[in-house]
Amino acid sequence: NDVHVKKFASQREAASLLLKKCDNGQQTPSNIIFIKRAEVPLSGVLKTLCTNKVQDMVNVLCQVPVGNSFELILSVATVDGRLKTFVSRLIQCNENSKPVPAELGKLCVTRSTLFDVSFLMLTSIVQTYGSDVVLSDRGDSFFEKWVRECMVERNKLKNPRQILALCDDSMVDELLLSLSKPEAAQLKPCSLSWQETCLNLPGVLHHVLIAWEQETLSSADVKNILDNIKRRLFSFSVCATSFLCAYMYSVRETELLKPLNMIQQFLAPLTSEELSSQEYAKERLALSYPIIRKMQHDVHPAPSTKSRLISHSPLIEQFREVWKTVAEAGHLPVRAVQTLESLLLAGGAAWLTTQLVEQLLTCKYIRDMSKTMDIVFAVMHLDIEKGTEALLQYVVPPLMLRRQGEDINEPQSLVLARLCVYCVISCLETRSGVASSSFSGLKKRSRSNDEEDQATNVAKVRKVIGDGSENSNDFTDNAGGLAGPRLASPSSSTELRATPQTLKEPLQSSIQHIFSVFLQFVSGDELSPKAVFVYQFISLLVECGGERVAPVLRLLPANLVQQLLKVLPTEDIRVGLISRLYDLHVQGGRQAAVADLCLWRNMQMARHSIHL
Repeated sequence: NDVHVKKFASQREAASLLLKKCDNGQQTPSNIIFIKRAEVPLSGVLKTLCTNKVQDMVNVLCQVPVGNSFELILSVATVDGRLKTFVSRLIQCNENSKPVPAELGKLCVTRSTLFDVSFLMLTSIVQTYGSDVVLSDRGDSFFEKWVRECMVERNKLKNPRQILALCDDSMVDELLLSLSKPEAAQLKPCSLSWQETCLNLPGVLHHVLIAWEQETLSSADVKNILDNIKRRLFSFSVCATSFLCAYMYSVRETELLKPLNMIQQFLAPLTSEELSSQEYAKERLALSYPIIRKMQHDVHPAPSTKSRLISHSPLIEQFREVWKTVAEAGHLPVRAVQTLESLLLAGGAAWLTTQLVEQLLTCKYIRDMSKTMDIVFAVMHLDIEKGTEALLQYVVPPLMLRRQGEDINEPQSLVLARLCVYCVISCLETRSGVASSSFSGLKKRSRSNDEEDQATNVAKVRKVIGDGSENSNDFTDNAGGLAGPRLASPSSSTELRATPQTLKEPLQSSIQHIFSVFLQFVSGDELSPKAVFVYQFISLLVECGGERVAPVLRLLPANLVQQLLKVLPTEDIRVGLISRLYDLHVQGGRQAAVADLCLWRNMQMARHSIHL
């Protein structure tokens, strides 16, 4: 009734006044307001791209990169479902900007600017959303073909040899001759179209890399060529960077300095005269820099500092402190991983692996052991190759020799064996452990096999560039020679995880060392925890590795299995395990398997006769 209403209203009076004050106060604008404001510019851009007026399209598109307008327009286009429409009109705009024969003057420069800004915008969109999302699988435009054949995306690597196959030798020679001239000679236009230049720049850079390695070109010559590439169109720098990133995936870490220096030269700032000499140069440069940086970061992330440790306490105390944090969290926090990485850099792989294994062996219950083993296995991936080498050579053998019968018994030995096997399999699956399994089976360049090709390329560059140039200190290279790649043809998706025929170092020497230690463990006639560990390691290797561990099993000593059969009860070892230890497709593998199976049968018969 009315009495109740008045009573409740009086109780809520204070809260109502507070709400009115909040409503009257200033509110921060929401993202919806920004999106509504950007809808009008997006519609204007789409409408302008439908016209055939080149100058209008250049004026509109070059205003988009100012501030955060480009990101805002992309967000609005995504929300409104007009992203593909925006991309398709940019592609059409890029196609319509092809140079017209005999066209000179301002209109030709405007067309080149339109090609440049539309190409850069499309590349940025593909980097942000992925080519699968914004492009058609069967698109026949130049940009779509360039993305499919030449553009390096995250998790979508390109074969440098396939990129080089798209180059035309005569066009590459013409580009080399044009780009090697001094800056003043760049005023003369090149006869190649912008699309042809984009496709043939990888051939130019390949010749330059080999000539620079052979010291036919000086650093000053290389810098001059790269600056001339950037001065023409900023999209040329992006095309060049894409090839260099694909090239970097095919060479060793010690050979990355030259292509990295070349990419850094594309990121060098332009002078005010260079910016003022081109139309909308500042806006286009602002589009190109993030694209180049992202390509470089995807292939070669910036190296971290050697150590982030600033504590004066001993390393062991810092490790115990961070491990306490990990144990309380039940997983690996980001800061804990950073500290563990610093401890790895400061103390070395052997020291950190020893501490991790010690923490694993302190667990008393199987559930805690399994959880701790998962965490330890994750930490090992900070440097899986060095960690596995330390585990197999410097941690497990002395641990089994010193502490057998104490805490190296069931179930600790089984968990330790599982950790070793997991690390071995992970090393087999890494890019450096398998022959570039993550990149279509690329192979390193062999100097002996490629001397002819290099001599041809060097002679071509020497002919184009000329001799007698002096070295420059502003573009230096402190590394040794850079061997170019000799690349294999791309493999199918089923071959990306193909089993290598031989192991790489340091995994091979680590496996050989642990197998020689195993042979000592089973050399006696008594059953011991060491012999049980050997059986657990071999059985888990076969069970978890499958066909992937075939190159590991080839390193088994000839009499290791027979010695193990003499020590272990024959009921623990089955016929299936013995037959899977050898390659039955070759005669030597069949003979070794038959010898072990005969010994296993004889021991079975002897055991049964004793019971009788």
